[in-house]
Amino acid sequence: IWCLRIPGLQAYLFRRTMPELEKNHILPSRMLFPAEVGSYKEQKRRWEFTNGSMLHFCHCQYESDVFQYQGAEIHLLLIDELTTFTEFQYDYLRGRTRCTLDIPEQYRHKIPGIECASNPGGVGHQFVKDRWVSFAEPLEIKQAPGPEGGMRRCYIPGLLEDNKILMERDPEYIHRLDALPEPYRTAYKTGDWDIF
Repeated sequence: IWCLRIPGLQAYLFRRTMPELEKNHILPSRMLFPAEVGSYKEQKRRWEFTNGSMLHFCHCQYESDVFQYQGAEIHLLLIDELTTFTEFQYDYLRGRTRCTLDIPEQYRHKIPGIECASNPGGVGHQFVKDRWVSFAEPLEIKQAPGPEGGMRRCYIPGLLEDNKILMERDPEYIHRLDALPEPYRTAYKTGDWDIF
């Protein structure tokens, strides 16, 4: 949606590994956009929209993979399952988030920007907890210190019952969460960031 709203936008969507990226984002996106708004370029792993915007699908399986993006101007950084990334990987990618594009007035408070989603647990659990979950009250927007990027942050908790479509179409999913071993059962069901 951001790519369709802002001509020339460069959005980068990350997952830690290529298989996760393909299953969770690339394949679903290919059923999402009609041909008149853009086309998916298989070799480059990106959507090229008719307004000049691009949605790049990226992964950083290894710590050093972030250096592939050294010269990138990332207008919108999107990271799915942030806790699977290391703190260094996040900080490095955040350092590529900048914008020389002339952004329409109504979007200047959002671009350049970063949006991340994650569950508790994983190699990046502690830095994510410190920088978002413990940094401010849920839904409170708070300015980060300069050495941590200086951007505004907001932690938006999400629980299973917030996913109305999933609850409606697969009401038995909660039983599969109940069958997980601890600490994952509690972490995934209640969003408990302290259990690890």
